[in-house]
Amino acid sequence: MRISAILTAVLLALATCATAIEQPRLVPRSAHIDRTVEQVFDTLKRYFSDPALSMFSLVSADRATGTIVARRAGIDTEHWTEWAFCETNPMKMLYKFEDGATTVTVKLEPSGNRATFASVTADFQGTYGLASSENKIACVSKGGLEENILAVAGAAAAQTSH
Repeated sequence: MRISAILTAVLLALATCATAIEQPRLVPRSAHIDRTVEQVFDTLKRYFSDPALSMFSLVSADRATGTIVARRAGIDTEHWTEWAFCETNPMKMLYKFEDGATTVTVKLEPSGNRATFASVTADFQGTYGLASSENKIACVSKGGLEENILAVAGAAAAQTSH
């Protein structure tokens, strides 16, 4: 009885440590921008609406809440390796990258006199295949795409943060 109680306590402690170490998959990047919310909103809405500028498609743009959602599929390998990291189990390491997609959510809030606090979150999903088998993996952002979007919005590179 005593050994099982000790074993249970050890297993519980290990499980707690394992979950405490796990990093969140979606980490917003943010910046203060010296432009009004309306100006930043219009810039990003135009950027996400024009595939020639961004290769994104605008999903929604709600001026009242300051929220813009855009999607991009067909991300090439070069951009994918710059923007996202996919963890997988050893059995799936042989799979080859086939396609990458992301949904970006931008939240804009007033920040003082004629300034904006912008937050960008990118939710990446990679498609990997081996022969006729296909595997979709939720991936972790490296922050590059979010930094690019904040720069388009008018943030200085040194102003952006996690």
